[in-house]
Amino acid sequence: MVVFFILLFLFLMLFVRKDNTTYTILILLTFVTFFTQFLVGRDFEYKSYKTIFNVCFICINIFLIIKPWSYANILRVENLNIGFFVYFKKILYKVLFLNLFLNLLILILVLIYLPDIAAFKAESAYLNLYDQIPYFANIFRYAFTTQNAGYLAIPIFYYHLGNLEKKEAFYAFLFSSSSLLSGFAFYSRAQIFTYTLIFIIYFFLIKKTLPNFIQVKVSKLIKYSSVCIVVLFLFITYIRFSAMDYYGDRIPQNSIIKDPIIYSLFDYASQSYSNGLYQLERFTADKSLGGEQFFRDIYQILNFFGIVNWDVKESQELIDKAYDYDGGAFNGYTTPLVFNFGYILTFFISFFYFFTTKIKLKNKAVISLKSMLFLILLLFIPTVSIFYTGYALLFFPLLLLGLCRFAYLIKSLFR
Repeated sequence: MVVFFILLFLFLMLFVRKDNTTYTILILLTFVTFFTQFLVGRDFEYKSYKTIFNVCFICINIFLIIKPWSYANILRVENLNIGFFVYFKKILYKVLFLNLFLNLLILILVLIYLPDIAAFKAESAYLNLYDQIPYFANIFRYAFTTQNAGYLAIPIFYYHLGNLEKKEAFYAFLFSSSSLLSGFAFYSRAQIFTYTLIFIIYFFLIKKTLPNFIQVKVSKLIKYSSVCIVVLFLFITYIRFSAMDYYGDRIPQNSIIKDPIIYSLFDYASQSYSNGLYQLERFTADKSLGGEQFFRDIYQILNFFGIVNWDVKESQELIDKAYDYDGGAFNGYTTPLVFNFGYILTFFISFFYFFTTKIKLKNKAVISLKSMLFLILLLFIPTVSIFYTGYALLFFPLLLLGLCRFAYLIKSLFR
């Protein structure tokens, strides 16, 4: 596993350019995530030809989602369709305003009724609020399904910033933070981490499109904001795991890190490769989920409107059973794809991602704002690959983009 991963790392490093920090960060994320597992004493018991195949397969898929970002060299962002941009932004901001309000409401209710983070996460105690508070279930499900829509406002923030439109940039930043607020509302460290990281990585992706003095100001904003977010992230970690006395018993004897709270951070960051490989070794045809794990949000929406008959508890039981009741752990990018679609389709999904991202970036010094909206969603995939597969999290942002595009075309036809 180590040998193949080092080869992957060295091969990716061949394409590093000094002026492409985005690509370098994505490689370093993968590198750090892989090697932190040795600090927490992770062992792997399987050693067979199947293991070699699975390790190779994981490395190939990781390569396919990181390599296309080596082509990034964006010098200018153009708004080629101002009419659609104004129309889309108007709808997006209404959605994100609602999300800000609902996430703030959920955060307040959770802090009042469920101050115990461990109970919220480990025991799913938030389900009790479904009965205690009218309509809380619908609000919670809606907020959870739409939580990633805020990422669409990040390209708009940088676009306005590049044009020195400070007021418009502020509104875009405020509405984009609805995705960050959802992380605190759901006690989701992954969401907090992901938003912060994507905001930073995207800055380096379009840094050359910004005036020099704006680059300096944004760098300072990122620096100070990151410190605040890291402090809050560590606070959530401390509160959650200091209340879990039994967590210290989980620390392996060969772990270099012995403190339960510090161990939880490194364990959190290092799960995906060892867990993913372990699950792939145990994968059989009867564990195939047929996309159940990926289409849960879609099924939930269709079920809400009575279009399909789908039960969330049955779905969760199916998923838990496939992963031997360890589906809550991070299994990385490749493994969930295999469990849902099989090896062959997993490869084609990753290859399609590679091909799509490469087309968007290669030889594109000047890029449209519409393409940037898609690029931030594509950037989501390698960023969260250190935890899980991110495709399922993008359904709502893509649906929102698609519906707005369709509605705008219809509106244009009848003018």
